[in-house]
Amino acid sequence: MFVAVARANSLREAADILGVTQPAVSKQIRALEASLGRTLFLRHGRGMQLTPDGRGLFLELEPLINALDTALVRSSLQSQQGGTLRIATVQTLVASFISMLSRELFDVYPNLSLTIHCDSSTNVVESIERDRADIGFVYETAVDGPDLVSQPLFEETLALYTRFDVEADEPLNLVALKLIVPPRAYALRRIVERALGAPVQPYIECDSLELSLRLVSMTDGVTVLPSTLPRDMVEDRGLRRRLLPSMPARRLVALSRSGHRASPAFDAALEIARRIGTRAITPG
Repeated sequence: MFVAVARANSLREAADILGVTQPAVSKQIRALEASLGRTLFLRHGRGMQLTPDGRGLFLELEPLINALDTALVRSSLQSQQGGTLRIATVQTLVASFISMLSRELFDVYPNLSLTIHCDSSTNVVESIERDRADIGFVYETAVDGPDLVSQPLFEETLALYTRFDVEADEPLNLVALKLIVPPRAYALRRIVERALGAPVQPYIECDSLELSLRLVSMTDGVTVLPSTLPRDMVEDRGLRRRLLPSMPARRLVALSRSGHRASPAFDAALEIARRIGTRAITPG
């Protein structure tokens, strides 16, 4: 009210702008002056004139009020045109699934404020539980908790990535290969170990998909990753891809908290994720 009166130089005009009565504005101005122990306005027939104390207070407050107005307008626009969405995901999904999801989300909400955080399956689940993310994409084996809602999306197959040629019909002994795999906290490592029936002694332990592929291109190591990695990530590094039909497929799920208030962007992300799942995600 003080800023409105200072701008308008009039109780009546300030009341009209604020949508309140003139006596209500006058009462609040008097209360503010009493609280500060200072006279902020000189009252005269032509309206209200700031005193030196009032001028000093106005110069301090007006930029703050302007910043608040700007923030509220920006928030309103985000709400109308996309709002915000926080995604937590395992890293192996970023190159294909999350990239496709993000592109289609921005087609619908071009002004969406999107945050994507990559981590291990365990930490993705924790991000949802602790409200650090709105939606998580993780593999079904990692989901555990009474306050979590899990919605199945699709199954993902795995492939072996190597620097040397491996014939498709050639028997493959993964135990004998120099495996580059993530730490045991990652679901992918546990799946590989279950398929082999024994703990893995890694050639290199690495939790980065990009770095794992780079290490394969530079060493005699091999790695097991989703079969859907884009061709430019594989062929540009001179790598080969061999599907592993004996390796169990992983079911991807969308994870959220029970009672989570879904936003339009959340609903859109879930719908797009389901739509991606209905399409055959093929290598490259």
